[in-house]
Amino acid sequence: MKNGEKVVVLVIDDDPVVREAIASYLSGIGFSIVLAQDCEQGIEAFHSSSPKLVICDINLPNQQGFLALETIYYQSPSQPIIILSDAGKSDDVVKAMRMGVSDYLVKPLDNLEMLRISVENSLNRARLIEENNLYRKNLEEINRELEERVEIFQMDQQAGRHVQMSMLPEPPQDINKFHFDHRVIPSLFLSGDSVDYKPISKTKVLFYIADVSGHGSSSAFVTILLRFRMAQMLREHILGRFHSRFDPAHNLSLLNTDLLRTKLDKHMTVCMGILDSSDMTLEYSIAGHHPLPILYSNDRASFITPRRSSFPVGLVEGAEYFNEKISLPADFALFMFSDGILEHLSGASMGAKEEKLLSVIAMHKGDFKDVKTGLNLHRDIKVPDDIAVLSATAL
Repeated sequence: MKNGEKVVVLVIDDDPVVREAIASYLSGIGFSIVLAQDCEQGIEAFHSSSPKLVICDINLPNQQGFLALETIYYQSPSQPIIILSDAGKSDDVVKAMRMGVSDYLVKPLDNLEMLRISVENSLNRARLIEENNLYRKNLEEINRELEERVEIFQMDQQAGRHVQMSMLPEPPQDINKFHFDHRVIPSLFLSGDSVDYKPISKTKVLFYIADVSGHGSSSAFVTILLRFRMAQMLREHILGRFHSRFDPAHNLSLLNTDLLRTKLDKHMTVCMGILDSSDMTLEYSIAGHHPLPILYSNDRASFITPRRSSFPVGLVEGAEYFNEKISLPADFALFMFSDGILEHLSGASMGAKEEKLLSVIAMHKGDFKDVKTGLNLHRDIKVPDDIAVLSATAL
């Protein structure tokens, strides 16, 4: 109910005793009831009252119950309907369920508590469907924009790369006493890797590196969805409308739900963190991302190993994500890579390639430009998989 307005329920039943019993019970728990005794009255009331829920006797004379269902669904396919059926009419119930009704109850209604549960479940299901349709419409708008861009990309793929790269932050940047730099090297003209870094307060900076499964335009779409959703969450946080703690683990949980709802059959590994210059700490969460972030300080580079990590975003419904927090030295360099770097590096084993990363960073004392050169990450190189590298250092 919104602003005190009662939810309207239309009851279509030729039995006055049943009609009045349902009306009395539902009005007693806060619903507004409209009654009809046959199909004709029911359709007329449906048009005039715009009910949120219809309760219809499927066994009206002359198949009028099914006629009412067909008419209502033709005009409003998403309308939630609960049917009432006499005992022993299982074939009618099956037929109605195939038409898409929300639930069914068997007459006589000896237990009106079951009616309340059925009504609430049907309304909740309808609300979720409506929210999902609205969300899908928003995604369709984004998808239409992307498809328009892809048509341009097909005409001029090099222009397509330029468009996507222009959506990334302009490197390097100094934010809240931290220096950020990055490079993204697509294996195709469109990349499934993404990085970003933005201030969220006077002392804190949010950053992430993400690697979307697959290649091409569909993976690039997910990076755009990621940036759109993160910008939306950050805006809500800044305006004080974010209804939870704004931290990496909670953000990843929201993104996980969003990506699963798209049904794009895509997932992404993410390393997300918040750097705080007030106490020189790093709070971070890892969603299946590999290789792990690397911390350089005191002439030594080492992987930051969390106590707990979780599944990639968009892979498992209800996945749980965990925050870790570490203190940082006054002089440090933080490096994050997408897994494309491991295909790019030579080495007999994964361990050897990871040691190569550590040795190059240590050799060049965490200097981003020298590390890029040491790893041969030139803009024009051909790589088998997208490569992204993100660096943060203390100013």
